[in-house]
Parts: sequence; C-alpha cells; structure tokens
Amino acid sequence: MKKRRLPIPLILLTPIVLLVIVIVAGIYRFSLADETILAKFSQQEKKQAPSPDSVMQQVFDINTPNPWTISVPESHVFALIKQVDDKQEWASGSYDSGSDRGQVSVNVKQWLIESAQQHYLSVMTVSNQGSGVFYYLASFEYDNTRQRLLLNNAILLGDRIDIENVRYSDAKVQIDYRQHGIDQSFADIPAKVMKQQYRLNNEQEIVTIP
Repeated sequence: MKKRRLPIPLILLTPIVLLVIVIVAGIYRFSLADETILAKFSQQEKKQAPSPDSVMQQVFDINTPNPWTISVPESHVFALIKQVDDKQEWASGSYDSGSDRGQVSVNVKQWLIESAQQHYLSVMTVSNQGSGVFYYLASFEYDNTRQRLLLNNAILLGDRIDIENVRYSDAKVQIDYRQHGIDQSFADIPAKVMKQQYRLNNEQEIVTIP
C-alpha cells in the first residue's frame, strides 16, 4: 500500500497557523495593563506566602510565619505563645505533655527590654497543676536563619513573688521584688524585700552576680 502524501499547500499551512497563534498570544500579553499583571502576581504571592504570626508582629514588630514557642524550664515541653491580654502587658500560652501541663506568660510591656539587636529580656512566669507560680528572668534571641524567637536561658527568681522593678544598664540587671518570709503563708502578700543583680555574658545569657 502506498503512503499517502500531504499536499504541499497543507504542509506549508501548519507553520503559518503556529505563527499566527504566537502573534495573537503576544498581542494579548502586551495588551494587558501593567496593573493587571502585577495584581495577578500579587494574588499568587499572597496564596503562596504564609501569614505572619500575630503575636510576634504585635510584640516585636517581626514578620515571621513561625509562632513564639518557649522551652519550659526544667522540663522537655514547649509552650506555644498564642495571645496577648487586653492590656497588652502579658503574652501567654499553654503547654501539655500529658502528665505535665500549665501556662507560660511573658511580660511584654513594663519589663520587656531589648538588651541588644533582636535580643530581649523580660520576666516570665510558669504555672502548673499545683498552686505555684514560678517567676523567671528570661533572655530571648531571634534567630534570623530559622526565623524563630528562642529562649537563651532563664533564672528562677522565686515562687509567687511580687516584682516591683526591673532595671537594666550596661549589660546588668537589677530585680527589686518581695518574697514570702519564713513565717509567712503563701496565701499572704509577700513582705520580705529582696534585691538581686544579674549580668549578661557575651552570648546574652543571664548570669547571677553573687
């Protein structure tokens, strides 16, 4: 059986049709307004880019999709900081590892100090299933590579104490607070006046000054 050959005019017509399609597509592309093109790209970027974490943005003015998580001292669990109170004084979140659960709060107003660029100091509290509320002086660092705020270290101040003042100068911190005396019940208001000084080392970690 002989092969059927396409007529010469039909063979020539194929590249002509393709050329016409390319020309029409080009005319359509260049007929679009720049605003329309930019709007399309912006919509695609919005769909692809994750939203910044609201707490990180509100407290530190940092745009990162990663939430603020804190390693709970003396445990292997993490607390997810998800909210700031109505007075915008404390940011808090819960932790739960089954047998160990509670809440972590960080002061983000009165005692929040930026000790260096993207390094922060503040008072942190940790509560659990018991009646205790443990106060810490905590150091945080924002890791640009991981886009996450990390806990450098935390120094225990006391249980159910009353913080009166936090002073920072030249990499030194002084905490003025009241704690319960030997003869006091934890149900009473702390009465014993205390002062403790700390310093920051080169890694922005808190070190107690004897």
